[in-house]
Amino acid sequence: MKQINYFPIAGFTALYVVTVFVTAFLGFVSPYAWVFFPVVASLLGAFSYYCVALRWHQFGVGTLLTFILGTFLLAIGECDMQKALLILLAGILSDIVRGIMGSASTNGLSFAYPVLSLGVIAWILPLWTRTAWYYDGATEELGENYAKGLMQFASVWGFLLVVVATAIAGFVGIRSASKIIR
Repeated sequence: MKQINYFPIAGFTALYVVTVFVTAFLGFVSPYAWVFFPVVASLLGAFSYYCVALRWHQFGVGTLLTFILGTFLLAIGECDMQKALLILLAGILSDIVRGIMGSASTNGLSFAYPVLSLGVIAWILPLWTRTAWYYDGATEELGENYAKGLMQFASVWGFLLVVVATAIAGFVGIRSASKIIR
């Protein structure tokens, strides 16, 4: 049985968390960039996920990445326990999908990673679940024009747009990673 080298896994896990976290800073550019940062995070995070998945073929890659991400976001006060658990749930579901589709197959990764990437949306979920509160917070932090920009997406259709775009970006990202990284 092949031994797993945990140092690269730890490094790529940290890189995944940093990638997701740094893409959130796009939100300072515009409210559109904030709403759609999970799409960018999904696209760019695919490379770290792929590097971990190449080294670890058993259940747990998605669970590990989302556990570390959720824990990090909790530790710095960027999310609460409910959001962290939703992020983790996405990771667990992605591991289940990967197991069903084939842990070592490209198809397994191609369908598992988009599920994992949807977990990042939990970070901004209050835009759709607590809209008035979110508007007030955005107005206080970034101004009324910014908050009004966010409200353009504070509907079921806006939520669905972000979900679909994030999943597609995850699929494209993981397929690109599989072609670029061998």
